[in-house]
Amino acid sequence: MGKTEVFFSSLGSGSSGNAFFVESAKGALLIDQGFSRKELLNRMEKCGCDPAKLCGALLTHEHSDHSAGARVFCDMFDLPLYATPETIMRLRANRNLPRMVRAFEPGAKFEIGGFDVASFPLSHDVDTVGFQLRYGELQIGIATDLGCVNETVKRHLRNCHALVIESNYDREMLMNSQRRLELKRRILGFRGHLGNLETAGLLGELLGESSRLLLLAHVSRECNDYDMLAGLCAGRLQELNRTDCRFQVLRQDEPSEKFVISALPQGVDKMA
Repeated sequence: MGKTEVFFSSLGSGSSGNAFFVESAKGALLIDQGFSRKELLNRMEKCGCDPAKLCGALLTHEHSDHSAGARVFCDMFDLPLYATPETIMRLRANRNLPRMVRAFEPGAKFEIGGFDVASFPLSHDVDTVGFQLRYGELQIGIATDLGCVNETVKRHLRNCHALVIESNYDREMLMNSQRRLELKRRILGFRGHLGNLETAGLLGELLGESSRLLLLAHVSRECNDYDMLAGLCAGRLQELNRTDCRFQVLRQDEPSEKFVISALPQGVDKMA
């Protein structure tokens, strides 16, 4: 890799499992490990991600759709898991803590695999965090579980070359679902999830001159619709005159293509 570029793949994203693979010339990171070791490896193989390049794993929070494979996968490849103290405590209680652990407080910054990592707190559950990754001049913002977006979150996600953000539910589909009323209220609340309209409304603030890739994550299969969300996002980008920003709705059951994120004018390419 002569020029500054980063490869990014979603191994899957949704209520049943989340994992992202980010690679630079200096190494790779696995962000969340919400699938079994076997499934993580299968999905890496499908999208051309080499686990031997991994330098470490980052964990947003301890919910099983983000942490299911943390212990087994990290121990298999002797990877350190970076997580908050509360998350580490919960993983230990669930016997899902890898041998090598690096604790950080929400808001901490650290370097791993050539990436400068900035964590920031999210209003979802105890010690849930998002990440901003920097590699040279490139920035990737990741926030998959959040009930609301404050100025701290906006600051970390604004004008990233690639933005991974939650668009969990369609409000009408959620309210008409068979889910318990208290669960619906939690999803809609401060510690819940972002809906399609909330996420679409944020794009005008978050997408800047450098933004070239938008990935909509943690989409509910029960309370959302991939095609409907894609149509909403396409319309919103057209309103913003951002046809230069590519987008994709991430799927639960299959990995994404492998994106090449660069600082060139076109910004994002599909991996050949």
